[in-house]
Amino acid sequence: MSSTAVKVSGLPGKPKTPARAPLSVIPGRPAVRQAWFPLAMLATLVLGLISTLMINTALAEGSYERGALVSEATFLADRQESLTHELDNLRAPATLAQKALALGMVPAQSPAFVRLSDGVVLGVAEPATAKKPFTVITQPSLSSKGSEQPAAGPTTSKSSKTTKTPAPRASASPGAEPTAKD
Repeated sequence: MSSTAVKVSGLPGKPKTPARAPLSVIPGRPAVRQAWFPLAMLATLVLGLISTLMINTALAEGSYERGALVSEATFLADRQESLTHELDNLRAPATLAQKALALGMVPAQSPAFVRLSDGVVLGVAEPATAKKPFTVITQPSLSSKGSEQPAAGPTTSKSSKTTKTPAPRASASPGAEPTAKD
């Protein structure tokens, strides 16, 4: 391939370059160090380290407080559970029956109820006697086969005699003697 060069009119064969002045060293001002930039970087670094230290200290303090609160919550939960268990034991029918016997109370022979709306007595009230003990199982006993069966446990009366109470009976009639179940 051949290429043809196009000459721009008005320019002779070689373009003219302007004449340059010779290079020389110009005396400058003394160099002024800008100390503010390194100082700003140093201050930023120091402030970053201090803020990191403060954050880590606050997190460690919060961790200790959290640990103390968790241990206190565990202690309080254990305390609540033991108090609930103790309260359940105090509310148990067997415990109430033993305390009633210790106070000299006896079960009613036939209950009578008073209707509050008109004051009518429902049922026939008979005087209670110490002959009939409470019908509450106070202590479970093991049978000879080793399995637990509800059986009559010993109860103490005011005269500190040990008697066996019969097993509780289920009663659906409204006038029958109420029994307590564990």
